[in-house]
Amino acid sequence: MRHDIRLGIVAAAVSILSAGCIATQEWTQEVIGKQQVEVDQHFVKVETGIREHGERLDRVEIRVAQLDTGLTETRDVLRTALPRASSALPPRTVPPPAAPPSRRTLIGVVHVPFAFDRADLDPTGEAALGAIVKELRDNPQMTLDLEGTTDPVGALDYNLRLSQRRVETVRRWLVDRGIDRTRIVSSAGRGPLVDASVKNTSKRRVVVKLMRTGGD
Repeated sequence: MRHDIRLGIVAAAVSILSAGCIATQEWTQEVIGKQQVEVDQHFVKVETGIREHGERLDRVEIRVAQLDTGLTETRDVLRTALPRASSALPPRTVPPPAAPPSRRTLIGVVHVPFAFDRADLDPTGEAALGAIVKELRDNPQMTLDLEGTTDPVGALDYNLRLSQRRVETVRRWLVDRGIDRTRIVSSAGRGPLVDASVKNTSKRRVVVKLMRTGGD
């Protein structure tokens, strides 16, 4: 193509000379030389652009090939790793069912009496507790709940503390006689008993609830 353009330039120059133009031969050669330089520069630019475009295409093809290789390697890694991961999982264990709570049944109530504004045991209270100790030794499944009360005379806060002191006296007396602490399931002072049908002398007490654990 470059050769054809050069031939055209030469032919134009020859036709100008043969037509008898006033331009000199030197001027004609200078014009031809400039045009030839411009044509060469144009072709150099075109060839450079084509070469750079080809290089960019080559780089794109390399990147696509690298991406395809990376995807293939990733698939291979996943195929080999997933079975190992699943096989490495520990077997699922099912926790054993929780044991049902032990059933407690009330089988008797004993009142341990106290004197007015007192938290120490008198002979009557010790006798009542002695009978409870015997029952506990004869029945290993038996447990106790303790509830202390007072009469309504005096301030509420004071009577709450007094009822708790009475409970602690009974609990300590039983433990000192060999009764395991765990068999006394609950112990609480309830404060004054306001039931008008109960005499004040009967309100000064600790109620001992005998409970049987398990069974019907």
